[in-house]
Amino acid sequence: MYAAAFLLDFSVAAALTAVPFLLAGRLGGGAKLLGAVGALQMGLYSGGCLVSSFLAPRAGNNLTVARFGAGIFAVVLFMTSLLDNPLACAAAACLPFLGLSLAWPAMQSWLGREPDPEKRARQVAGFNTATALGFMASPLVVGPLYDFHFRAPFILLLGCGLTVIILLASLPSGGAKTSLPPGEDKRLSYPLTPGLLYASWLSTFTANALVSALRSLYPMRMESLSEAGDITLAGGLHWPFLDTCGPATLFSWMAFLLSFSTVACFILLGRTSGWQHRFSLIAMGQIAAASCFLLLGRTHSLVVMFLCFAVAGANYGLCFFTSLYYSLACAPSAHRRAAVNEGALGAGGFAGAMGLGYAAGATNLATAFTWAPVAVLAAVALQYGLLRHYPAASAIERHEV
Repeated sequence: MYAAAFLLDFSVAAALTAVPFLLAGRLGGGAKLLGAVGALQMGLYSGGCLVSSFLAPRAGNNLTVARFGAGIFAVVLFMTSLLDNPLACAAAACLPFLGLSLAWPAMQSWLGREPDPEKRARQVAGFNTATALGFMASPLVVGPLYDFHFRAPFILLLGCGLTVIILLASLPSGGAKTSLPPGEDKRLSYPLTPGLLYASWLSTFTANALVSALRSLYPMRMESLSEAGDITLAGGLHWPFLDTCGPATLFSWMAFLLSFSTVACFILLGRTSGWQHRFSLIAMGQIAAASCFLLLGRTHSLVVMFLCFAVAGANYGLCFFTSLYYSLACAPSAHRRAAVNEGALGAGGFAGAMGLGYAAGATNLATAFTWAPVAVLAAVALQYGLLRHYPAASAIERHEV
């Protein structure tokens, strides 16, 4: 399962890295088109996840659903590279995320069938680390591959998707049993405030909104800085080596750091417990990540860009790990809540790419990014309201949250 998770997220990162350059660099798409594509990808993913939360549990074999979704994602995205019309290419780049909305919740719920909370926490940590490693490694490969030939990343993506299908087919379909010996069923639950679960879903929405905006819009920023020769190392210092690197390669380094900080956060959270039930940590993480947007819209320094991407990645890791951990707290309802969590993830990606994409098209990137901290502060205030509005549940209610 971990290998399949690694390769599937490797493929997702490949698509999110290569498609903006394909649309902007080769087909001449602007900020509005890039923002619309990123938003529709996440919107279709979010809607698909919410639908699958009702339908997929009835399918019986979750891994069959996952294989089907992974196949759709890989094949249709590969076909995107064969199109020359910007609008057709944009549409083809969005549709595969419906397949992805089938794959991820099904794979996560397979983990959620483990009834022992301690084992389940370790599995969540391993699964999240595998996905983040895929996201981390992919841009380092895809950026140079795209600069070599624009179709090369899509061929690699297709191969990864087919391998995921083979790996998932090798796993037992049933997963762990969802029942424990009599007298031990309370181990399925741990103290969980419903408001914390809902706030964590909203924090995942916010964190992915920021990350989606960076992945969808910042390639255009790198293209314009590269064409003008305005990229510096730090403090106005120009490094001649940068002239030998294409914008896709430079952006791949940033995407690598974003995913690297996400992996580091997953590993840290998987080995500690002090973060549990502490809303203040996810609130501070979101505010720190949003503050970085004030710098990213104006800086020409790679060092500053690297640091800001790392902060955004760490915040994403913090918010997503906590929300998935809480979503899988009760094995019997793991698929439904995992799908809702993924739906929140996709909805955040839609809002971030669409909102900042259209704002950047109407004004400029610096102005659009200035509004990010304002929006995040409002989201954090809403999360706090959810936390205060929903009191702690009883033991039985915790089981059903």
